[in-house]
Order: sequence, then C-alpha cells, then structure tokens
Amino acid sequence: MKISTILALSVFLLLSSKTAWSKEIVFKNHGRLVKVLTLEQIEKFLPATIVTVSEPHESENRRYKGFPANALFTAVYGEDWNKAEEILFACADGYQPSLPSARFEKYPSYLVYFSPDKREFVLRNKLQNNELVELGPFYLIWDNLKNPELQAEGGSGWPYQVTTIDLISFSDRFPNMAPPEKSSEEVKNGFLFFRTYCMSCHTINGEGGGKSVELNYPVSVTEYINEPWLVRWIDTPTSIRYNTTMPRLNPNAKDRETIIKNIIAYLKAMKNNKREPMTGKD
Repeated sequence: MKISTILALSVFLLLSSKTAWSKEIVFKNHGRLVKVLTLEQIEKFLPATIVTVSEPHESENRRYKGFPANALFTAVYGEDWNKAEEILFACADGYQPSLPSARFEKYPSYLVYFSPDKREFVLRNKLQNNELVELGPFYLIWDNLKNPELQAEGGSGWPYQVTTIDLISFSDRFPNMAPPEKSSEEVKNGFLFFRTYCMSCHTINGEGGGKSVELNYPVSVTEYINEPWLVRWIDTPTSIRYNTTMPRLNPNAKDRETIIKNIIAYLKAMKNNKREPMTGKD
C-alpha cells in the first residue's frame, strides 16, 4: 500500500472515530463563565487572517487561518484581560497549559481553526512518536518566524484541541502544586521548569493537565522509579519505550541536564507534600 494511501486512510479513521468538532469555545474568568462563542459568531466581529509559522510539531513551515489572540481576548474580556496573571487553555485531549498573560503582549499569537494548505485540520506530531492528531476546534500558534527565539521553545506552548480559555491566578487555580515554603532554590527552579515542560500533561496532587499520569499522589513517581531511570525517561523517553507518545524534554533548551535535575528535585520534595486531589474540580 502506498504511503499516501496509508496517510489518507489514517486521516479518515481519525476523523471518523471522533465526534465532529463543534467549532465553539468557552471563555471563563477565574472559573466563572463569561461567554460561549461559535466560530460563526466570532467571525461576525473579528476578521480572520492567514499566518505562516514554523510548525514545531512537524518541523516545517505551515499556514493557518484564525484570529489574533489579543484582539479576541479584548473583544471577549475587555481591555483589562492582560491584568490576569495567566491564561489557562483546556484541551479536549487533556492537555492544559497555563501561560503568562505578558507573553501574549510580547509575542503575536493566533487562535486558528483552518489550514489552507492541507485538506484536513490535522498534523503529524513528530514530537510524540509521529502521532496523527486533529487540531480542532481551535489551535493556539505563535508567530515564530518573526520571533525566531520562540523556535527554540519547541511545541509546549502550542495547545491544540482548545475548548476553553480561562483567566486565572496560578496559586488560586493550582494551590496544591507549589513546593514547601522553605524549599531550596533547586526545588523552586524545578517547580518553574515543571510548570513549563510537564504540567500541561501531568498532574501533581490532582492539579495540572489530564493528558498523562498523576506523578505524586498517592505514590510519588520518585518512589517507584530510581533517579537514573527517571533522568533517562525525561531526557529520551523512546530509549525506554519505543512507542511512547511522551516527548523528550525540549532538545533545544539550554542546560538540559540542570533542568532535568531540578525537575526531579521538585518531584522528590513533593513526595513529602502529598494532598488528596479534589474531586469535581474543572
């Protein structure tokens, strides 16, 4: 069977195996519902634009159609949306990154919903074992061609399947994730690195993303995986499990060894700071 035929069949199976996306998005402010808008409603007050980016999941340039994120936030929340500490993106696959609002003022970003150059709104995620993923209903992208420093960050701040956007205070939204107050600088730095590279998929004490496993409660990952194997798992997951969809820690990050060491220090500190996850928390 030809590769093109296999790819076409994979796309068909992917799309037919899921309920068709309703192109709508929920907007919240500290957990309180603000608006639910469909794509058609957004198009009535905000013109869409086509932008070209270096797609971090596919390692090639790609064009998308969507709305400037800042303009959309202003239309929904008003001029003061950037007074929020962070913006949380909840995704259908459980991915849940929390990004500083200041980042959106510094770099142009877009909430896109269509790919002009490809028949389907999907991509082949090279960062996760070449997994074929659907991007809808919305996908947050960054203008990393005009801002090359963003290319070194990889795809961690590029959530797809976005269904909900929430303005939050990190400590209010994730009170059980912070390390003990008198932690070392290594642990505190590890917490910041964990937020950047890990919490979008993983939870600590039930807080974080729901795409992958809980790492602290009731048993810390550091209690059943020894440190050398944990270092190797974070560094190169495919060297342990060939078909894993867990991406390796950003290979372009500076001082990767220190980052991994600090993340593990944070995880070790949290094993003595376990808190039962709150049920029913969105």
